Amino acid sequence: MKKTTIICFLSFIFISLSSSEINRYNRKIEFGVEAEGGFSNNYIKATDILVKDLVIDIAKLADDLYGKDFVVDFNVGAKTWLALNFSEKFRLNFFWGVDASGYSSISQNFFDLLCKGFEVNSSETIDVKLFGDVYALSGFTFKTKIKDYGLHFTPVLFTPLFHVNETKATARYTSNEEGLIRAEADLPLSIYSIVDLDGIEDNVKDSAFVQDMVAEIIKNTGFDFTGEIERPFSSSFDLGLFTRIPIVPGRLKYKAYKRYWGVFEQKNALGLLNETNSYTKEYGDDDAVYSRVTKTVHRPFVLGLEGAWRPFGKWCTILPKVNLAVRNPYSDEAEVYGEYNLSADFRLLNVVGLKFATAYENLIFKHSMGFMINAHVLEIDAGVQTRGADFARSFGVTGFAAYVGLKAGF
Repeated sequence: MKKTTIICFLSFIFISLSSSEINRYNRKIEFGVEAEGGFSNNYIKATDILVKDLVIDIAKLADDLYGKDFVVDFNVGAKTWLALNFSEKFRLNFFWGVDASGYSSISQNFFDLLCKGFEVNSSETIDVKLFGDVYALSGFTFKTKIKDYGLHFTPVLFTPLFHVNETKATARYTSNEEGLIRAEADLPLSIYSIVDLDGIEDNVKDSAFVQDMVAEIIKNTGFDFTGEIERPFSSSFDLGLFTRIPIVPGRLKYKAYKRYWGVFEQKNALGLLNETNSYTKEYGDDDAVYSRVTKTVHRPFVLGLEGAWRPFGKWCTILPKVNLAVRNPYSDEAEVYGEYNLSADFRLLNVVGLKFATAYENLIFKHSMGFMINAHVLEIDAGVQTRGADFARSFGVTGFAAYVGLKAGF
């Protein structure tokens, strides 16, 4: 009896170990929608703020962040697609969507200043950074197979709707032995947009306004190309090499500039003892300046490897992925960083499934758990994610994200 059970089990595994593509295709024709959103920081955990009496220890925060910036980020995205999977030599997927992401950071010495105060005869600069992008995009992916090689081609048209340069704000303070304390802050903020933001709240949102906006989107569309070649190296392992190449930049035609500032000066701090001190403070913002300026924007360049390993059959898939990315390529804002994603996908008869993943993408660590329910005609995918810019603390819910997808077809 035991031998029979073992033989049946081994036979099941042997039958399951058939060569397959990295990504699954469950329907010949499929329509789908999905949405995701998340935010995070790299220090404060949910358990720190979901308490009756909220207390944030600035001194501990400054010590824990030593040598690091305090970072807050977000991302929001939505996508719709129509896929035609007629055979392994003809798969066509049309898609449309929007994608928004951004971050802000403040240098650790800001918290030192809050908890330790000024030092005599000292001067220091505190850096604040802002960055953000919003894209609308559309394209298609064509997949075919030539001998043992799978080929994927994905041309994408994208339009940047908003772009915030990596902006550096500064805060400086000085002090001396005579009791002078001076602090000043300056935040110059530039927002590039596809439409003129001057008086946009007062503009009538009629059909003419919508037509003008659509015309601007079409005229200022960029183009990039993603290609991938994949090949099975055994009956259970597939490996793919992929790249995204920016070709034509998207263009933003309008710029809104606004400056926020503040100055505090105490001329005789020692005079606090006998009320002879004097101080002045000023703060405010300058009027916004609107102009017509062309700003070119590319989506990131990407080069990487991904694979699919099915050690026990199609019910268990391990999906590793690594890549090198360059944000804002071809510009003086270019930033190079690495990314990875490691996930495990478990499916029972392709009807129910669980997926676990850990990743570092877009400079953020992410750990997710999701589920799948597939009735063939209809499939639901959903999941949650903890995230953050610090690896260790990202497990402690320094950020949260959720995603949901709906697929229908036959």
